[in-house]
Amino acid sequence: MVVMPNTFDDKPSNPRPVVRRRRGEQKEQLRRLILQTASEMFFELGYHEFSMRKLAARIGYSVATLYLYFRDKDDLLFTVVDDAFTLFRNQLAEAADKSTDAWERLSHLGEAYVRFGLSNPASYRLMFMWRTDYLIESRVGEDGPRVQAFQVLLDSVQDAMDQKELTQDDAASYSDVLWAMLHGIVSLAIQMPMFDEKRTMKLVTQAKTMIYKALHA
Repeated sequence: MVVMPNTFDDKPSNPRPVVRRRRGEQKEQLRRLILQTASEMFFELGYHEFSMRKLAARIGYSVATLYLYFRDKDDLLFTVVDDAFTLFRNQLAEAADKSTDAWERLSHLGEAYVRFGLSNPASYRLMFMWRTDYLIESRVGEDGPRVQAFQVLLDSVQDAMDQKELTQDDAASYSDVLWAMLHGIVSLAIQMPMFDEKRTMKLVTQAKTMIYKALHA
């Protein structure tokens, strides 16, 4: 008796989806390598000394390859910054979710903000201290991580007002005050060697006490 082969079981599988998936993974790995190395080099060299050619030499790829992923130096920088803001936004949101008490939430947010800056000084400089034109640029309808990060703070301030824990005023103005205070602390910490983590967090505690006394309803 002759057994006929099962044409369905014996049919070779199509390797193309596997190949495409692997290529996609390789492209994403290279993109992450470009972003990580660019972040380090922006910090090392500064914006003006950084170049796509220097980056290509560092990672061992051609300049032409970089331009397959990013239009120019600014496009690369802003992508690095947006990735950092995504992490920043997520950490602020996690901090805000730790408590339903208005003042505790603001306290957690303040600590999360400062710890992000201490843990990611290169990213923080890129986000808030270099090319701030990108940070403040107005884009109609934008809902990116930069906007969302500030919205976490704004929502928490508004919630504190709704709970009658803050004196009634403009929530955006209060948020600006808190942001300015936290930014000042982080800037001191990452620029001035004498501000180690212990001294910096003590400063955060004292600042929170002063804000509480000044703004508590």
